Amino acid sequence: MQPFEMDRAAFSWFTRSWDDYVSRLPLVLAVNLVLAVISAGSFLLINRTHSLLPSVPYTLFVLTPFTIGANLVYIKIARGSRTSFKDLFSAFPVYHRAIAVSLLLGLASMGGLFLFIVPGVMVYLAFMFSEYAVVDRKTGVKESFALSAAITNGWKMRLFPVVMLTLAITMSVPDVYVVSGSMKAPTAALDLKPWTIAAAVLKTFVFLPWLSLVLARAYAFLLALAGPEAGKNARLTFW
Repeated sequence: MQPFEMDRAAFSWFTRSWDDYVSRLPLVLAVNLVLAVISAGSFLLINRTHSLLPSVPYTLFVLTPFTIGANLVYIKIARGSRTSFKDLFSAFPVYHRAIAVSLLLGLASMGGLFLFIVPGVMVYLAFMFSEYAVVDRKTGVKESFALSAAITNGWKMRLFPVVMLTLAITMSVPDVYVVSGSMKAPTAALDLKPWTIAAAVLKTFVFLPWLSLVLARAYAFLLALAGPEAGKNARLTFW
């Protein structure tokens, strides 16, 4: 594709995903309400133990399968295929692979960030769709990373704004759950100011779901562009 065509396709991810969000609003809200409730468990653990350590395995082993399952909900919405609330649980049949992919993606991205910021971002942009492939295509761990690297090749600069916008909203918009204090003895509290509640609601139920749909549409588009042999080729070329 020519650069102009690539830019136009990337722009359409944003506009068409907003239509997806509006048309499937009840399902999107239900999925994100469940994710918000489950993620609150991490806050409760920090509040009770005054330590970050218990929240780490909880996030990885409890919350992660649901966030990966939500990816399949978004992918099916982007494709216009039939989806339902039960797809939120779709990562559990591939639980061990889903956990391994998410853990390795996090470690690889962190490793790149420790070297320099740019390598960390590029690593994430290359492998970001591994969590999508494992639940959508039921690929193995290696194949999930290879498939992501294959379909994102040449498209990283078009994916970069979506990832950065998601990160900016996640980091800058406040939550009602506030963790403060030192790493050794953190404290958790609720911030129920009207502004904070309004911002958190918009962040959790509007902007982040919309951007998740943007990424799902990008994944579906790039996978279709790569063709049906993408998975098979990925298996042969990884590592």
